[in-house]
Amino acid sequence: MDENNENTQNADANENLNTEETKNEAKENIPEVKENVKNENNKDQSKTQNNEQSKNTKEVKNSNLKKEADAAKNFFANFFKTPYTEMKKIVESPKSFMKIAIVVFIVWVVVELIGGIISVFRTFSYSSYSTLDMFVRNSIKDFFSVIWNVLNPTIIVALLSFIIYLLMKNNKKNYLTIVYTIITAKIPVILASIVSLLGINSALKNITGSFSSICSVVSTVLVYFAIKALYNEDDDNKVTKTFLITMSIYYGILLIFKFFNLYI
Repeated sequence: MDENNENTQNADANENLNTEETKNEAKENIPEVKENVKNENNKDQSKTQNNEQSKNTKEVKNSNLKKEADAAKNFFANFFKTPYTEMKKIVESPKSFMKIAIVVFIVWVVVELIGGIISVFRTFSYSSYSTLDMFVRNSIKDFFSVIWNVLNPTIIVALLSFIIYLLMKNNKKNYLTIVYTIITAKIPVILASIVSLLGINSALKNITGSFSSICSVVSTVLVYFAIKALYNEDDDNKVTKTFLITMSIYYGILLIFKFFNLYI
């Protein structure tokens, strides 16, 4: 009987000891549990913040894209209505029109590339080569013709911009500002190049040729407005004089190119 009571007491003591140990372990684990819960809450909060930031960034990008699209739309809508005003906007805020100028220039280069390739295919379709040597020589010539077509926009813009930059003595503008303005002034030429791709027969060639001539004249007038905006000159006599000097130098250089059978 006493032995049973002793065993019961020992069991109770062990149970109390285990309970105490469990309590101590629980107390020790409480800070760790709290830290884990805190970390989980921080992770959730951080994830929520990241999602919100990502959402806000996306909304800002969409908003910026919409603004840029609206600005480009307004620019092209007003370009032929008030060309001088649009040129002045480019000169005053060139960075705002940088993307428009780059896109217009890329379109120009791509159109010239397509035109060059079409011209090569037409040459092949109407030509017969008696020897392999003649075929190789003409193929090389056609290849360089396409390359020259692609380089034409760069040469035109770079040359005309450089002449304007050199002649500009007072209030010299950044060279890239001049480049953006000249690219814009060449939009009619780009339109003419696009339309010329449709000249698949003689009748259409006559129409596209006439359209190209008109666009060339319009582009020259736009260059005049570009020079006026770049120089910020209200005196039309001075602007006309500067324009005539600039274009004389430009066409003089193009004439030199022609002596080397390089046509722009």
